[in-house]
Amino acid sequence: MLLQRSRGTTVAKVYEALFARWPDAEALAGARVPSIRSVIRPLGLVRRAETLRDLARAVVDLGAVPKSVEGLLELPGVGPYAAHATLAVAFGRPVPTVDGVTARVYRRYFGLTGERPASNDSELWTLVEAVTPRRHVREWNWSVLDLAATTCLPRVPRCQGCPLAGSCRWSAAVGQTAVGPSR
Repeated sequence: MLLQRSRGTTVAKVYEALFARWPDAEALAGARVPSIRSVIRPLGLVRRAETLRDLARAVVDLGAVPKSVEGLLELPGVGPYAAHATLAVAFGRPVPTVDGVTARVYRRYFGLTGERPASNDSELWTLVEAVTPRRHVREWNWSVLDLAATTCLPRVPRCQGCPLAGSCRWSAAVGQTAVGPSR
């Protein structure tokens, strides 16, 4: 939830401050919304403060974080990406994980032309489910995120430095002419 529209480097600092002050769901569930806002303010979108508190309360009421997509989707502020990412990263479950950033990598690599938001693109989710490995799912998802952040950039992709360029449909289609400097 903290990563929505926020850079990971900024989130890391806020995450540390948030969990230093409220180390678990029970502590966060009892926090005052203005106090949470003050901690997450560097991320913008301070509306997340109430949702974070409500999420913590729901987890406390349940006694644990749900371990199914359906259970996670019932929590306040949790959408498809957050539900799947939680299962993949926190529980090591082999589930597809797609957001706007990783969608760019998958769409380019497989030659998909979808313009819908990743959360509503069932074709994309089906494809990602098919290619997501059964083991090392955390590392897989982090690798796709890293590739999107360092190489498969939105405006100037660095195809020449991409380890997937030889089999990437997008790279082949543009003839690697729209590439930035190699890494």
